[in-house]
Amino acid sequence: MNKLAYILLLALVMPFAALAQDSKGSIVITQKDGTKLSIPRSGVAKITFDSIQLSALEEVDLGLSVKWANVNIDVTQPSKVVSSPEECGGYYGWADPTGLKTSDNKNDYPGMTRPKKIGGTQYDIATQQLGDGWRMPTAAEFEELLTLKHEQVTVNDMPGIQFTAENGNSIFLPLAGYRYKENVFHTGMYGYYWSGDLNSVLDWMAVELNLGEGFNRTSNNTVYNGCSVRAVKATAK
Repeated sequence: MNKLAYILLLALVMPFAALAQDSKGSIVITQKDGTKLSIPRSGVAKITFDSIQLSALEEVDLGLSVKWANVNIDVTQPSKVVSSPEECGGYYGWADPTGLKTSDNKNDYPGMTRPKKIGGTQYDIATQQLGDGWRMPTAAEFEELLTLKHEQVTVNDMPGIQFTAENGNSIFLPLAGYRYKENVFHTGMYGYYWSGDLNSVLDWMAVELNLGEGFNRTSNNTVYNGCSVRAVKATAK
């Protein structure tokens, strides 16, 4: 649990612990719809929070056509994301919504006939794992991101590219490397982030954001290679 999540959990628990020691008055719970529940303190023996899962996932407004997630996807975590921006997260084949495939058979991603765009579909790992309007970026949205000021920085010993908007908001994409079958390569040197767009000519390759010192650009990668995923969400109109 990261520091912010720990502080939030204490903020939830400590006030109730203090109230439970006082036999006078009531505990008032305000629900999301504004209605209130009042319970006499004298009748409360114990308060527990069922299945609390604190997520580090946030929407970052960079003044672009979409909002960007602040952390990478990691399907092994209960929240499906890493706990801090410098963590690499998982490495996923293109059009694998489960995040479990590691084969180097291009027809596993997702089949012999691949859709041109998978953003927001059943093949989109961001949509399927995160829900709530999240999806993989398009190639155009990567190009838009690259128009922002960006530079290589190191956060907690992890090199990455920080993108900073004119409004002062920023996101950090770690140079997580990539996975081929079971092995990970180039961590700390390069970053490879999937878009939801297939290459317009070669249907066994898809568009990625390729990051590294001295160059940051959109490129293409073989669909079975495991790349990072940073989700986006459409800006409300």
